Amino acid sequence: MKEQTIMEETKTAAILVGGLSQRMGYDKKKLRIGGETILNQIVKQLSKDFDDIIVVGCDQEDIPNISGLRGIYQDALELSASLVGIYSALLLSKSRFLYVTACDMPYYNSDYVKYMVSIITENPDISGCVTRFDEWIEPFNAFYSVDLIPKIETFLDSGRKSIYKCFEAENLHYIDEAVGRSYSPGWEMFSNLNTPRELKNHIQRTKKTIIE
Repeated sequence: MKEQTIMEETKTAAILVGGLSQRMGYDKKKLRIGGETILNQIVKQLSKDFDDIIVVGCDQEDIPNISGLRGIYQDALELSASLVGIYSALLLSKSRFLYVTACDMPYYNSDYVKYMVSIITENPDISGCVTRFDEWIEPFNAFYSVDLIPKIETFLDSGRKSIYKCFEAENLHYIDEAVGRSYSPGWEMFSNLNTPRELKNHIQRTKKTIIE
């Protein structure tokens, strides 16, 4: 593919915000680092590599005053599941391949994103690009094709919600964990802030986190 073509093929990025934040005990969309929400920082990070950025999983009123977004959208289905977030974002994607991350993943790795884009460039017929972790996969910090929409619809209609099971028979490109660790030895780029302890560790690392 030519460079312009692949940029168009991978230009949309989605930040999922639909989690319940039960383990954190605080709405993770409102976590702040250095006086700025993690969500806003993620948007800034993504803007270096993506022309089209969306937030999926809440109302506009929930996260006002964030520039650089095409829009903020609710999930397409009233069902709490990460797969629903991916499905909803794919329905909104303006490119064939959609990059997916979450609002509690502050360690963006631009070099790794570029590496995944290079895989898509070389393998345009794949349905996505995800990273293995042991015997499982890392569902975020990953690319998915809009071609997966019918498969996801059928899977969700059957009452199932597992991302791994939904995609296990699909033509995804799986990046070996060792390759992922060559970009992020401590696996930070896949880290979520799910609990107060994880948030405390992140505060200690950044020395800047503030919860408003």
